[in-house]
Order: sequence, then structure tokens, then C-alpha cells
Amino acid sequence: MTSLTRRRCAGLAAAVALAIGGAVAAPVATAAPVPAILAAVEATDADVALIDATAKPDLTIHKLAQTETNGTSAGNGLEDTSATGDPVSGVTFTITKLDFDLTTQAGWQALADLDGDVSAARSHTTDTTYTATTGADGLAKFTDVELGAYIVSETATPANVTPAEDFIVTLPMTNASTQAAWNYDVHVYPKNAVVDATKEVSDSTAPSVGDTLTYTIKADVPKLDVAGGATIKNYQIVDPLDSRLDYSDAAVSMIGTGAVTLTQGDDYSIVSAEGADGKTYVTVTFTAAGRAKIAAARADGDATTQVQVVINAVVREIGSGQGAISNQASLIPNDSQTTWDPENPTPDVPGEPTEEVKSYYGKVTITKTGTDGKDASTYAGAEFQVYQCSPTGASQGQTIDRDAANITGDALTANAVTNGVTTEDTAKFTTGEDGTVTIDALQTNDFINNAVVASPGWYCLVETKAPEGYELQSDPIAFQVLRANVADSPYTIGFTVTDVPSNAGFRLPLTGANGILFLTVAGVLLVGGAVLLAVHNKRRNAED
Repeated sequence: MTSLTRRRCAGLAAAVALAIGGAVAAPVATAAPVPAILAAVEATDADVALIDATAKPDLTIHKLAQTETNGTSAGNGLEDTSATGDPVSGVTFTITKLDFDLTTQAGWQALADLDGDVSAARSHTTDTTYTATTGADGLAKFTDVELGAYIVSETATPANVTPAEDFIVTLPMTNASTQAAWNYDVHVYPKNAVVDATKEVSDSTAPSVGDTLTYTIKADVPKLDVAGGATIKNYQIVDPLDSRLDYSDAAVSMIGTGAVTLTQGDDYSIVSAEGADGKTYVTVTFTAAGRAKIAAARADGDATTQVQVVINAVVREIGSGQGAISNQASLIPNDSQTTWDPENPTPDVPGEPTEEVKSYYGKVTITKTGTDGKDASTYAGAEFQVYQCSPTGASQGQTIDRDAANITGDALTANAVTNGVTTEDTAKFTTGEDGTVTIDALQTNDFINNAVVASPGWYCLVETKAPEGYELQSDPIAFQVLRANVADSPYTIGFTVTDVPSNAGFRLPLTGANGILFLTVAGVLLVGGAVLLAVHNKRRNAED
């Protein structure tokens, strides 16, 4: 019970005592007790109307999430059971007392002279502060604090919560329900904009290394009282790209109701920098002008009013890493988080993370051999190409009739690893001295655009050049790259392509190279003999 309440009760008790006493001492018709009662009531009313300098007020902060419809009317210090919005936990409030003496009218007048300027009030702060954090019910309670005026500040918020603007509260306030007494139990309802971000990946047109993945980030914009001067203090979107991706470019725009045009340089900047972990951190940072622009657009719009960032990145290789290329961006919608420096990124990205999206790629090793089982080097120089196809009746690593393969599109490009040497972005995969070539890498057929594919497609391997002395494969070889095979390893896919010797190993008749040689020699001999015979005959005729 406050001292004010105790004093009021004491006054009422005294009045009652006087009334009872008067009744005992005098006849009922005597009017003497009435002035005593009135005097007691009048003293109590005056007591209530004046601030109790010994009072210890309470302040209860109700932290609620901003919606499209709540927070449209000003608070009056009383508890409002009709207030809507989900409670926001984990918000830390600090209240700092100002140097105005509210037990005097002069103190109130001096506070009013600030004309509602919270910034001006900061020059009147004292060393008296109190701190409380909202619980699951969204309440932060300050009990038995010193009487006075306070700046209320949100000094820490969850990653996805935008801090509310600082405000001033006086303890006590005039009771709004009667306007005839002081309220020492004040309730306030600051709203916080709770934001989120989503992430999508488009990789359906990126079946192999050298192709481009497209990441799309859609980020909420805090709904603020822009007309009342509320601003977004910080707004950044950070996307760490896997070390096996080469950053290409990014585009920033607004989408949804009331979307406005954004200009790079004026409204935002894009910085890409490599971290110590080998990832490329792409950061979009909004300028003060850009933050004001998106805040105004959101105030005029609705929940669909968002910032969209589209990032393109080229798949470089899988190498010795796992087959999964994962990606998760973060939205930093406030300035209460650890400061993020785009030029010097670290793995500890603050803010609200998006869901993780993944693309899977597998390395495929082709081993070339022949039915004659000769040394591996015999089968060097075989060349292959890979196509997307939709064969009927196919099984993994088996040849399929070319007419049933349904090959589509051009030959795919990827990295070819032969004899330990990588040839980048090639459509020709040539076996080395060990009879093998590794394709780095091909996308999984059963997981595309971050989702399971109901009817996975296939790849078709076509031999375009056979080793010397061997026949080409007459039909394509169908195979699939499956997520289960590559998720936890660089590659587990490999199969053997067996060629047959030329003419299936059967010896052909001699073509004539030896016969021509024989005829040539025979011709020389005949000509020589004829010459010798002619010389001999000439000599003989001369002798005769």
C-alpha cells in the first residue's frame, strides 16, 4: 500500500471516528459532526490531488508486436486489456531518470518546455537508471522506482526485432479515468516491428559446373510510425556464398504494395568480400536515405512490401568437399546487434537468418577398359560428352537404345580431371593414362530448386572418340546422380565403359600394302632385266 493510500485511509478513518464520536456526545438532531466530516473529506481530496513526494511508483511495459492495425491510439498510462499484438520476449529496457522535480509545478513546466523533444531531454539525464527484460508474457516491470520523469530506451532486442523509439514517461501521471488523482502504477505499450526474411534458390538451369545459381532473398521492412518521426536505424542483408561459388552480380529492388524504385549508391551499396573461411560475403547496406525510403513505402503499404535481393553465383567445382552447396542469408534490421563490417566479414553473421537452401552436385568417374583386358594406358584418349535425357526403361550405368534415350539440348560443360590435371568448363572428357576421367560435377537428378523431384531425370554419356584400335560405343549410357550418393562425400558415382577392339577383334584381310611392295620390287627387277638384256644385245650386235 502506498503512503498516499495509507494517508487517505487515515483521513477517512478520522472522519468516521469524528462522526461516531459526535453521535455519542450529542443528540441525533445536532449538526455538529457534519462540518468535521466535510473537513476530513476535503483534506483527503486535496491530499489526493497533490503528488505524494514519498511515493515509489511502478512502471509496467507491455511489449507487443506491431501489426497492421494495432498501436493506432495514444496511451494514457492506464492498463488497457484490449491491446492487441503478440508478446515479444527478450527485449531489454533501461529507464534513465531526468533532473526535473515533478513534486513542483516548476519542474513540470520545465519538462514541458522541451516540447516533446526526446533528444533535448538527454541533456537532463542523471545517474539513476533501472533495467528490466521482457519475459514470455512480453512484460518488463519496474517496481518502487524513484518519482520523476524517465527516458525509456530499448537497449537490446532479439535479432528479428526492430527497437522502438526512445520515449519519455512521467511517474506518476494524472489518472486518466478521473482526472482528479495521481496514477502511481503506470502502464505503457511500445510496439516493435518483428521482421523475417526468406530464401529461395533456382538451380534448375544449372546442371553442371560453370552454370549459374540464382538466390532470391525477400526481407520484411519494419512497420514504423514514420509520421511520428520513427526511423530504421540500420538495415543490412548478408549472404555468405559457399567457397565453391564465384559471385557474379546482385540486384536490389522493392516488391509488393507501395514498392518504390531503389538506386544503387543513393539508397544502398553492395560489397562482396572474402572471409577467412573462404566464403564470399555479399552485403547489401541501406543508406539513411534508403532506409527512410523503404520505411515510408512500408508505412503506406502492407505486409507484402518487402526488399528483394537477387544474387547470381557460378558453380566453380565440388573438389574435395561434400556434394551439398548450402546457403543461408541474414537480415540485420536494427542497430542493437553486433556491428557488421561488409569489408571485413566473419563467420558470425548477426541478424535474423533465413532458412537454409541447398543444391547438390556429384563428381562422376568414368573408367575405360576393353573386352581384351589390356593395360589401362591402352584405353587413354577416349572422349566422352554428357547430355540431359529422359530414357525409357533405363537402369543405372547401362546402355540404352539411342532412339529411346530422348537426348535433349547441347552437351553439358563441367571440369574434367585427367591424370590429376583439371580442364575447366569443357564439354569434352578425355581418359588419361590410367584409363579414367572424372567429371566435376553434375547436379543431382532427384533434388532441384531446394526440393525433391518426383520424377527425376537422367544423364546420357556418349563416347565421341574411341581409343586407338577400338570401336565407339554404339549407344548412350544412362545414369543418374542421386542426392543420397553425394550428400556426405565428394563423389560416390563411378562406372566402367567397356569397348571392343576394332572389327570386334576379328582379323581383316590384308589391304594391299605388302602386295604393292612386291609388285614394286618385281617391276624394278623386270625393268632392270630388260635394260641388261638390251645392253647385252647391243654389245653382241656390235661384235658381229
